[in-house]
Amino acid sequence: MEFYTLRNGMQVPKVIFGTWHAKDHNDIRDVMQDAYDAGYRALDSAAFYKNEDLIGAALDDMGVKDEMLITTKVWNDVEGYDATMRAFDESEKKLGKVDILLIHWPAREYISRWKAFEQIYKDGRVKAIGVSNFRRHHLETLLDVCEIVPMLDQIEAHAYFLDWETIDFCQERGIIVEAWRPLMRTGSMLADPEIAAIGAKYGKTAAQVALRFLVQHGILVLPKSVHKERMLENIDLFDFSLSEEEMKIMDGKNTGVRTGDDPDTFILP
Repeated sequence: MEFYTLRNGMQVPKVIFGTWHAKDHNDIRDVMQDAYDAGYRALDSAAFYKNEDLIGAALDDMGVKDEMLITTKVWNDVEGYDATMRAFDESEKKLGKVDILLIHWPAREYISRWKAFEQIYKDGRVKAIGVSNFRRHHLETLLDVCEIVPMLDQIEAHAYFLDWETIDFCQERGIIVEAWRPLMRTGSMLADPEIAAIGAKYGKTAAQVALRFLVQHGILVLPKSVHKERMLENIDLFDFSLSEEEMKIMDGKNTGVRTGDDPDTFILP
């Protein structure tokens, strides 16, 4: 595994295991064991996923919680400083520990939530704080008033959709970009013959090319799967590199069209 270094010096793996929907398909204990055996040492959860308690119990049962870097996110129905502190307490209780804490969406008012995050970080209860689904203008608003600059921004990013305005803004300011839906599982990207042809050159799959493309752009990837063979595939990215020409081909795939919700309009509680 390779790592990115956050602005506070903390190292995070370039591939983090996504747990969205994991509990809907398999026993989450088995999923966590398969992910651990595949080599993942970081996972991403959220209060909205309704799996924090299951993940916490599974990692306790496995005896590997101290080895695993755990991210969770505060949901949109949490409004205000005090409510944010209570929401964190609840997530911490369910998971047993929280290493990275993110605001899930910039829905409604998020400044007071960030102030609570800053206090949680100062108190040493988490190792890093950041945001999710924040576009450039959301970040600009936050940076005008924050004491601690977000360390990460988790956004939709894949070869068919890259919000370069936000990505460039983050990278210029030392904010690590995390890609959710990096494989665009809901679309046709993995059936793209050009991507498959690049993979064939290296003995890799289209999925591995798509993930490697993001990593070479300095983006942390967050693939999710409950199938062990795909877990292994998604983490096996560090024994090949795409050429400059291949990166240009992949860059040309960007449609500018989201497959997920738009942060400017999504406010579901």
